[in-house]
Amino acid sequence: MTTNRMQQPSKSTDAKVMNPADPNPSGKQVNPALKQKPLDLKSKMEGQTRYLHDMNFPGQLIGAIYRSPYAHARIKRINVEKARQVEGVHAVITGDDVPNHKYGPTKFKDWNILAKDRVLFIGDEIAAVAAETREAAEQALALIEVELEPLEGVFDPEDAMASGAPQIHEDVELNRPMKVDVARGDLEEGKKKATIVKGGRYVSNRIYQGHLEPVGAIAFWSEEEGITIWAPSHIPYRAREAYAAGFGLPEDKVRIIVPPIGGSFGAKYVLKVHVIAAALAMVTGRHVKIILDRHEDMITAHPRVPLTFDIEIGADAEGNFVYKDLTVYADAGARVYWSPNVIATACTRADNIYHFHNVKSTGYLVYTNNSPTTCMRGFGNAEMLFAVESVIDEIALELGMDPAELRLKNIVHSGDTTLHGYRLDTCNLDECIEKVKELSGWNRRKELPPYRGLGLAVANHVSGFRAIDPRFDGSTAVIRIKPGGFVEVETGEIELGQGMTMTYARIASRVLGIPEDEILVKSGDTGRYPFGIGTLASRSTVMGGNAVQKAAESLLREIQQLGVQTLGEGAVFEEGVVKHDGKTYSLGDVVDWFRARHAGEELTVKETYVPDTELPDATYFGHPSPNYPFAAHVAEVEVDPDTGRTKVVGYWAVHDSGTILHETMAKSQVLGAVAQGIGWVTMEDLIVQEGKVMNPSMMDYRMPGAKDMPDVQVHFVQEADPHGPFGAKSLGEVALDPVPGAIANAIAHATGRRGQVLPMSAERVWMSLQS
Repeated sequence: MTTNRMQQPSKSTDAKVMNPADPNPSGKQVNPALKQKPLDLKSKMEGQTRYLHDMNFPGQLIGAIYRSPYAHARIKRINVEKARQVEGVHAVITGDDVPNHKYGPTKFKDWNILAKDRVLFIGDEIAAVAAETREAAEQALALIEVELEPLEGVFDPEDAMASGAPQIHEDVELNRPMKVDVARGDLEEGKKKATIVKGGRYVSNRIYQGHLEPVGAIAFWSEEEGITIWAPSHIPYRAREAYAAGFGLPEDKVRIIVPPIGGSFGAKYVLKVHVIAAALAMVTGRHVKIILDRHEDMITAHPRVPLTFDIEIGADAEGNFVYKDLTVYADAGARVYWSPNVIATACTRADNIYHFHNVKSTGYLVYTNNSPTTCMRGFGNAEMLFAVESVIDEIALELGMDPAELRLKNIVHSGDTTLHGYRLDTCNLDECIEKVKELSGWNRRKELPPYRGLGLAVANHVSGFRAIDPRFDGSTAVIRIKPGGFVEVETGEIELGQGMTMTYARIASRVLGIPEDEILVKSGDTGRYPFGIGTLASRSTVMGGNAVQKAAESLLREIQQLGVQTLGEGAVFEEGVVKHDGKTYSLGDVVDWFRARHAGEELTVKETYVPDTELPDATYFGHPSPNYPFAAHVAEVEVDPDTGRTKVVGYWAVHDSGTILHETMAKSQVLGAVAQGIGWVTMEDLIVQEGKVMNPSMMDYRMPGAKDMPDVQVHFVQEADPHGPFGAKSLGEVALDPVPGAIANAIAHATGRRGQVLPMSAERVWMSLQS
């Protein structure tokens, strides 16, 4: 008999595929409903997965939203009587018809359900319609009469903080809801030690997440159960809390069910469309479905937070960093989504890669009359590293030092406690740098032809972040044996296409010694499954995975004890079966034993993993994550001097993400991240002028395709981390974090011109070559 033995990878090896378990040793037939390998991939490839758009309920109504055409205006009058007379229309609601509680997903409670007195950005929600058909809903929207008095708007964060600027929220002076102040060491002493100082102003732009599945929701209301919302949110418990506050309801009167998610990258956390669908459902007593078309989504998109960095880094004559001085301006737009976490990350995370010794960071989160901004993969770290890694290359150039050697001289190592308190039990960033140099042929930099360049960048990230929710930062898993001997795992974390359910099945399989396709992972229902913070901050593998491992180990002990109780001493559970006196008993037999002793109940265990982390204090000092992944990337580019067009012709990525649980999924994460980074640096730009999105179409918003991708070589330096499931660390976001810096440095090497504004479009590169 064979078992699923997933070999511990050795340090500094290529990732090895963890072999799935062989068929069940007991020979029982596998339930076809549980045949999920490779989970839902086959269903998605064949178009069988039922996303929100595919879901419909009897008597369902179609919802639509009337939005502001102005970036800032006072609402003088709303008349919806004509709209209500349209055949098939069941409800038309305005701000007067809904609760008026201030709420929001963070401590900044600046949301409403519908605008009441003023609109604050183009696309702000003024009224909503529920009708039998989309045509009737659109006809009703056209008949809504709204008189708006345009007001002066402000669209740049620095302008918004100026004295006399229009005040967007009456209780927030200088339009500045948040200021970040971080200081370590003595900045002025550090500046005295600096022989060379480099820096300048770097700008990261708005990026549309570009998820394939449109944004939407279905909602229903009943007096007994309250609000039920079907929504592709990957933080449903936090969303439930915010929505309950918005309606003035207890949390147990809001239930969120998460259907399969067709991509997010940070866009689908907590959204107003969910709340508006719920408000319409409460009025009509029917299911209400709202699906935004791509144009509507893009004009009101909550894109990546655009950041402006004024940065200086100083080094001594030997290349030792002696200080970093930073000021960041972040455009929150008209409401706060997750931008506070983004600017806090930008002001701190990169300081935990290098020994800067003396740092000062000041961050300003600012309201403007642009569409609200939110997080996207990388969460402020990728943006910051674009600036940091660019400046470090400038220092290396001035010193006449190899950029890789300059980094090796200053990076953190295993056993270090970083400037802001991160405790690094494992860190193989030095090996990542050495390996990526080897794979890319780094030493050929001086031999490359004109307009061809190699660029290096490094990155760190977290595996969950304690400050996301100061109240709790762990994860809970429930695991049970079903009749027939099949295993179910329940979690509060969310699958959004990253392969979380396969990872959890693999972890449970490894503990229990049963095939992965006999383990069904369930999540995505706040009314059924355990509480979870959700899928953000690269937390699902480590946080949820540790909980699954802990629960599976507890179940293993329960099975072992039950075997002894039933069969006598010498009974042992291994290779997926109970063995005793030369006989084997399946998990189906175990279920029968347990049910006979417990009045038909299923054998179920519940375990919670609570990490040994420290909430960062008021100065942002703390140990916020169980462990920290690292990466080093090299990009090779070719720039056309006649057009400025940049083509990435080679890419090498080396990662320290602990033990790799699944090589194929891990490599896919890196490949997807590189594609996103190529798009971000060379072409993607959500262009906004005075609050208006100028390219709200997938035809006008250019994203990379297959022909834009080079050959990407991925390598993993594997060392088991003591705080991850079977030694794993996170990978999803750290795979993107170094990409902008690597490509930007490659372009600078190819052209001799340093780009400081994203994207480095053909036009920008061409103009730099003319200067």
